[in-house]
Amino acid sequence: MNANVALLEPEAQAAPCAEKLSEINESLRARERLLMASASASRLLLEAPDVRGAIPSVLGLIGAAAHVDRVSVMETRTGPQGEPLLVVVSEWTGPGVTPYLHDTCSFSCDERELSSVCAQLRAGRSVCLSPSETPGGRAASGIEGVDTKTKAIVPIFVASEFIGVVGFDNTRQQRAIDASELAALETAAGVIGAALHRERLVDDVRRERERAAEARVAGLAKANAVIRANLERLAGQTDLHSFMGHMLLEATRQFDAVSGAVIVLKDSLQQWRIVAHVREGQLAEPPFATSVPVNGSAFTARFAELREPLYLEIARQETEIWPGVLAFHRSEGAVGTVVYPLVFGPRSVGFLVLTFQRNAEDVQKSELLVALAQQATLAVQLTRLAYSAKEAAVLMERTRIGQEIHDGLAQSFTGILLQLGAVEEFPSCKKRGSELAVTLSRIRELARDGLTEARRSVMALRLDQTRRPGLEIALRQLADRSTVPGGVTCTFEGGGIATGLRPEHEHELLRIAQEAVSNAVRHARPQTVRITMTDEPAHWELAVADDGVGMQERPDVYAREGFGLTSMRQRAGAIGGEWQIASQPGAGTRVSVRIEKRAS
Repeated sequence: MNANVALLEPEAQAAPCAEKLSEINESLRARERLLMASASASRLLLEAPDVRGAIPSVLGLIGAAAHVDRVSVMETRTGPQGEPLLVVVSEWTGPGVTPYLHDTCSFSCDERELSSVCAQLRAGRSVCLSPSETPGGRAASGIEGVDTKTKAIVPIFVASEFIGVVGFDNTRQQRAIDASELAALETAAGVIGAALHRERLVDDVRRERERAAEARVAGLAKANAVIRANLERLAGQTDLHSFMGHMLLEATRQFDAVSGAVIVLKDSLQQWRIVAHVREGQLAEPPFATSVPVNGSAFTARFAELREPLYLEIARQETEIWPGVLAFHRSEGAVGTVVYPLVFGPRSVGFLVLTFQRNAEDVQKSELLVALAQQATLAVQLTRLAYSAKEAAVLMERTRIGQEIHDGLAQSFTGILLQLGAVEEFPSCKKRGSELAVTLSRIRELARDGLTEARRSVMALRLDQTRRPGLEIALRQLADRSTVPGGVTCTFEGGGIATGLRPEHEHELLRIAQEAVSNAVRHARPQTVRITMTDEPAHWELAVADDGVGMQERPDVYAREGFGLTSMRQRAGAIGGEWQIASQPGAGTRVSVRIEKRAS
């Protein structure tokens, strides 16, 4: 009976795990729909001769992808008495949904009557509302909408100027919008904002054409061709490095830059990394450091909070912001550098850097540079989305394999043990020292070893240990399950430590601990194994130490012969950790992973 209970327990936990994975996949699919709709909308707006005429179709694309009932664009206006207004200028509604007004331009709300909401929007923060959360009156209905159950309002900024909002309404049911969907909606709003900005720029072009500025018109036509080519490349190019390289080549050619670089934030490694570098019109490896850490670097201190383009004069730079860059710029006779932040939501995810042998301060205001930076930002987010989808698929496959091992191999070993128990009850098997009894005993030991290995494999593949209870509880469970009465005692020390790490990173730490404990129990013949988690001022450290026989050879020799040490090192490197192993013959082995704390 105890064996049956042990087998049923993991199955009871499988359903919540599957449900959680289903929620993750649905969120990723929703975000992917929105980002792909944003890319299609960007191309539609780019090719449309009348931007405002195309906006309702764009709103329909985004609304259908977001599964909302109404999408509206409200722009800032000044009222007859100087009051700040938000006025509906365009909208899309689903079938059977009441529009705001037939004359949308007369539908507005006074920002002063909804100051708390508008203050957040002007500060760059998106707002989610329900009817119970807004005050009554005309202003409330103006921002909230007709028959709206829930609403997400995303601000639109152009060149750091607040120009309006995009509202996403659910009129049939209340539906919460998670953080990933909201981030994708912000990308969609950015596309619309860029189109409105482009409309303003086109008006400027028309005025300049009237003043016979034909050269300006030709320049913008060439810029549009570059943007269109990049959009087509973005739609078909899956490799971030390749797309960024082509985009950077175009940027350096259009602005006559002597060199350029695209820097991207690698969250998993906590690094700023150069993903593309151009010198003298050719893609090339940079002759200086390709990455710097996020924590404690001069680059982070100087640019992490940058939200607007910045022009730097090389002659005035006295300290290194990026190792080796200042000497490189001076060697090529550079005069100035434009640093354009790639902003997504509340933070910078990278930078587009162009360096010139002339004074190019006006380049930072170029609308072409704005468009290229937005495309680079979209490419970064699409790449992250693809990685998240791949990671979710891998985790789901691990769960499936674990279930197959549990339901197949482990069940078979358990059946063998039950049958052996029945056979051993026969009188002929109860004679001590008989050949049959010895053989059955060996079979039982082999079956138990097989069942133990199967259960260890299932435990190594399970995902819910860090998804639900957290790393501390998972490590305590690992210690309890690895303790063998009369054989090995496994303990855990270091409770109450909150790492603040992403669940995926805690998951990798658990896998490293599992592998280290498994190696110790199988190979070191220890009496005790200690799992410790320590919190130091600059880092966290997870360590597994045993008092076993130790390693007779250097660790790299064992790494070539097996997969375990290499796997632990790779897992630690993937999350930006430092993996170490120390061992002496007869003095045991200690495996540790050190994770640097993120800057606040």
